[in-house]
Amino acid sequence: MCINKINDSKINSFILPYSIVFSVAVCFTSASSASSIVSTKIVTQSEQIPDDKQLAQLGEQKTDFGQGWYICAKAEKTCTMWNAIKVINVDPYKNIKYHVGGLNLTFPKGRPTLASQNKRLKISLGMIINYDIGGFIGPDNKYGQDVSGSRGYIRRGRFSLGVQYDDFLLTISPEFGEFFRDTYNLYEANLAYKGFKNTIITIGLFQPRSSMQDAESSTGYEFMERPAIIDVVRNIAGGEPRLAFGAQHFGNGYMISAYVTGQRLGKPFQQNFQNNQIGGVFRAAVHPLATRDFDLHLGLSSSFALHGDNKKYGISARQDAQLWLSKQYIRTGTLSGVDNVWSIGPEVGFRWKRAVVQSEFYNVRLGRNSSYNEYRPNFNFKGWYISSSYTLFGQPRSYNKARAIFNPPTGSYFNPAAGQWGALEWDARFSQMDLDDRVHSYSPTGKFQGVQGGKQTMITTGFNWYPSSHMRIMLEYHRVHATGSKGNRYNLFGRTSNFITSRLQFTF
Repeated sequence: MCINKINDSKINSFILPYSIVFSVAVCFTSASSASSIVSTKIVTQSEQIPDDKQLAQLGEQKTDFGQGWYICAKAEKTCTMWNAIKVINVDPYKNIKYHVGGLNLTFPKGRPTLASQNKRLKISLGMIINYDIGGFIGPDNKYGQDVSGSRGYIRRGRFSLGVQYDDFLLTISPEFGEFFRDTYNLYEANLAYKGFKNTIITIGLFQPRSSMQDAESSTGYEFMERPAIIDVVRNIAGGEPRLAFGAQHFGNGYMISAYVTGQRLGKPFQQNFQNNQIGGVFRAAVHPLATRDFDLHLGLSSSFALHGDNKKYGISARQDAQLWLSKQYIRTGTLSGVDNVWSIGPEVGFRWKRAVVQSEFYNVRLGRNSSYNEYRPNFNFKGWYISSSYTLFGQPRSYNKARAIFNPPTGSYFNPAAGQWGALEWDARFSQMDLDDRVHSYSPTGKFQGVQGGKQTMITTGFNWYPSSHMRIMLEYHRVHATGSKGNRYNLFGRTSNFITSRLQFTF
């Protein structure tokens, strides 16, 4: 039984729901841990227990910690959560099974799933809850625009219904997070075909993956949000919910994906260039080095958009956090005469034992048409990031060849009585987004022909704790510096801010 008593009636309104959800999640996690301990002797009879002989051939060893096993290099004197290269948990839901009419109800990885007796039909229900809180450090009232204070809100509140029949999968995901109100509370609604080996063909409303960072699930991000450049790129022809058709395929050491895209669903995208646009997303990656201690990822991503309405387009960038989305420090304003938008850039990722470093650079080009009385030059904007992560204990990030990304860490189920603490990861990121171009360009009549949107530099660091596969707690510090952004009331001549954010994540 879990009891959480709060005596302070003056507790901040955004801390209260955070505390309640945290308590519920810890209770759920503890219950899962207890279930796995009680059922270990029964469940492991049918588990794929690592074979000592096979491990020896791989130069590895295992340790049984009661809820599962740690796999470590043979050279290690002891095998613990501090040096494990893999963590295998006993599935606490494995033996839970009910018969509902002619269907079987099971809980693979905690997800309720109904399946027909012949297993041709499967119906599953999933959920993602992100509750975010954050606040600026100190007052910040520059230019008469106050960006200080704190707030808490539901970043994601998503339920996913999947109906699979043979090789066809229908997915519908309503979304009740704050930033999906303008998309009619819908994250995706699409049909996928998986009948070809290592290939998924999808049509409908979904998120075409436009970069390495964008290909990660939000449940596995190193940080609460993507870097600014990644959001700028994904907004060209990706993002969700986007009408699209395309496919993704992977093989031994490579991955390739391509999608033809249309307009995004939602009121903000029913105006200017984004209305009625046609575009595409392409991504290719190779995995030339893959050993127990090393992984090397090399990739290339590109997006383009054409034929948007009224040829008006603008780019803005947040402070690598969604808490104050309307208070952007850099932005181009609305640019006229935009005929096409495209981006291209390389991806690099490298893992050495428990450390992962990845980086992406993109050039974003706005092709413009001149009018009969005005010359309109093309604009180029650049952005990049480099991030690093180190798993302090638990299974470190591992390469996912199907999506060409690094999966998040995995730990034992949180159980302090047994000395099990899940997984803990430290992360750091440096990112830049430059929305200045042709800042010294003037027409013969003296009219300014460039863009002075500002250049933003972000430094972010923090910790991610994974008490179980269903829960994650994130804590981050951010420092942002932006040069002046012309016509931007929040940042006329430059601004520097510091803030702290945190997220409680619960999934199944």
